[in-house]
Amino acid sequence: MKTRTYLALGLFALCAAGFASQAAAGVFSNDFRMLVVAEQPNAATASQDNPASYIAFDGGYIEAGDPIAGETPPTADQVRQSLRAALAEHGFQPASGTPSIVLTYHWGILRVDHYQIRAPYGIKTNLRARIELVSTEQLGAEVENHILGREKGSGMNEDVSTPKILAGPLETVVQDSRQPRIFVVVTAYDYQALVHHETKVLWRTKLSTLESSGDAQEVIPALLAAGGSYFGKNFPNMQDVEGSLSKTAQPTSGTAYVQPSPDSYQLDKPFIDGLLKREHQKISGLMDDDHS
Repeated sequence: MKTRTYLALGLFALCAAGFASQAAAGVFSNDFRMLVVAEQPNAATASQDNPASYIAFDGGYIEAGDPIAGETPPTADQVRQSLRAALAEHGFQPASGTPSIVLTYHWGILRVDHYQIRAPYGIKTNLRARIELVSTEQLGAEVENHILGREKGSGMNEDVSTPKILAGPLETVVQDSRQPRIFVVVTAYDYQALVHHETKVLWRTKLSTLESSGDAQEVIPALLAAGGSYFGKNFPNMQDVEGSLSKTAQPTSGTAYVQPSPDSYQLDKPFIDGLLKREHQKISGLMDDDHS
C-alpha cells in the first residue's frame, strides 16, 4: 500500500512539474502584444531611397499614476541608441547639416492615478493621458465626449461625435486605457517651423504594451525595435502588433550619437526646453493642452 501511495505521489509530482513548466513557458514568454497609434504623417515619408535627416531630443523617463516600487527603467543612453537604430533601419539618418525634422521622444510607464482629484463635470488629466496613449486623436475625442456627455459636462469637442454607447474601437480604447502600460511616444516636428517658434507636428507614433509584458528595461527597447516601421505612417485606427523581448534594435556602428544642443541647429533652447516640458507633463497626465 505504501509503495502504491509513493508511486501515486511520484506520478502526481511529475505531472505537476509538467504543468508548471507549461505555465512557466506561458508566463515567461518573450512575446508580447504591442499597440501602435500612428498619425499625421509627413507628406514625404522617409524611406531608404528618400531618407529624412533628423535631430532628436529626449523628453525623459515618465512614471505616472499609482507608484509601484521595483521598476527598472532602461538608461537614457539605451533608449537613445535603440531609437537611433530603429530609425536607421527605416530610412532616417542623423543630420550632418540642417535637419528636415526634429524628433522628441518620451518613454516610461503610465498607470491609473486613483488619488488625482477630478474637477466636477470634467475628465481627470491622468485619464485623458491614458486615453490619448491608446487611441487616435479622433477616437480619443469621441470617448472623451461620451464621458462628458454622460456627466453633462462642458468642454466637448464639436468636431467629433458624442456616442451614447461605446462599441467596437471606442470600447477597445476604454479597455486599453484601464491597464497600466509601458510606452514610447515619438513626435516629429517641422524643423523650419521650430526655427520660427512654431510647433508644426508632422507625425506622431505611440507604442505601448501592458506593464505585465516584462521589465521596462527590456520592453522599451523591444517596443522601438518592433515599432520602427510605423514611424511617419498614418492609420485611421490602432494597430495590434506582435513584439518580442528577444528582438531589440541594435545600435549602429560608428561614433556614438550624442543628443544635440538646440543652439547648434539655430533653435532657441528655452523654446525647445519648454516644448519638451509641456509634452512631458501632458503625456504624464499632469497637464492638459490648455496648461490646466
